[in-house]
Amino acid sequence: MKTFSNLLTLFAQKGKDADRVVGVDIGSSSIKVVEVQNRGEILTLTTYGEIQLGPYGQKAIGESLVLDAKQEQQALIDILREAAVKANTAVFAMPLSSSFVTTIGLEAEAKEDLGPRVRVEARKYIPVPINEVTLDWAEISPDADKKKDSKQRDVLVAAIQNDALARFKTLMLFVNLKEPPTEIECFSSIRSAFSAEEEHIAVIDVGAVSTKLYLAQKGLLYRMHRVRAGGAIATKRIASTLDVSFEDAELIKRGITRDAAQYRDVVRAHQSCYERPLVEFKQVLREYEDQIGKKIDAVYVAGSGSLFPSFRQDLADVLQHEVRLINPFTKVAYPAFMEDMIPSLGPTFHVALGAALRAFE
Repeated sequence: MKTFSNLLTLFAQKGKDADRVVGVDIGSSSIKVVEVQNRGEILTLTTYGEIQLGPYGQKAIGESLVLDAKQEQQALIDILREAAVKANTAVFAMPLSSSFVTTIGLEAEAKEDLGPRVRVEARKYIPVPINEVTLDWAEISPDADKKKDSKQRDVLVAAIQNDALARFKTLMLFVNLKEPPTEIECFSSIRSAFSAEEEHIAVIDVGAVSTKLYLAQKGLLYRMHRVRAGGAIATKRIASTLDVSFEDAELIKRGITRDAAQYRDVVRAHQSCYERPLVEFKQVLREYEDQIGKKIDAVYVAGSGSLFPSFRQDLADVLQHEVRLINPFTKVAYPAFMEDMIPSLGPTFHVALGAALRAFE
């Protein structure tokens, strides 16, 4: 299954085109791309696309899999061609499966250089040898009311496996894209949701095999919680409940409506996949709100799995928060006829668009 739309002709202009950047999101079940162009200081959506990876590995659409290098290269070539991507610069969103993100607290004087200590402390948290990863860090201040004389300094540490970086560098060069800047997908997700009017936000990203909760302050990730629950796992539950194949269950899940005869059975199977994870998210969210001394400003839900009919209400009921579908396309110009499509495109392409937006910061 392929989804793509070339919007370039809708924004045709005379004169020289400004920079183009394509954001690339390679997940465990699909590849998504979004191309953005700066036209007269207006960030403009020029094309987007998605391609399912299952058929490349002789599996059903929606299944999670790991492709070999040649299969992955072919899939990326196909989606770039089908979506008519013309950018030669990319920003790649690295999957969390190839990375590690955590927050650590250090007792230190305000003027002390934390760099040497962060590298030492990171060894205690990163589950692989430190020389096998590329490490980065940033100091964060989640509690605006922290006493000025406090020596507690919180540091966000991010690490990406070197072999994963090498793999994707080769992949990008193979499709004639300039060696791209790379960031972990959580940062792309937060960028796509961030608004200056909302200081504290939560983003819940529903993937194929895992669902992630990101807590951020002023656009900077503070805490992350990941659970093993996702769209592919939910599809397996639905397949077992209805006694159908994975492929049929995926089609049912994607097309189910509230008036369908199977709706209640499908919803119960879907809910059983997320019951415990959502309770964990509630606990993490409460701990963060206790720390900052107030309720967060917004909870966003993203990922293709977020579009399941009952899921947003299930989240709201458990978290006791209003839950909004993420809509990163408010950050770019797009044609008026797409207005009705945006609610479903936003959650699906939020990582790819968030990655592309990095180039224009």
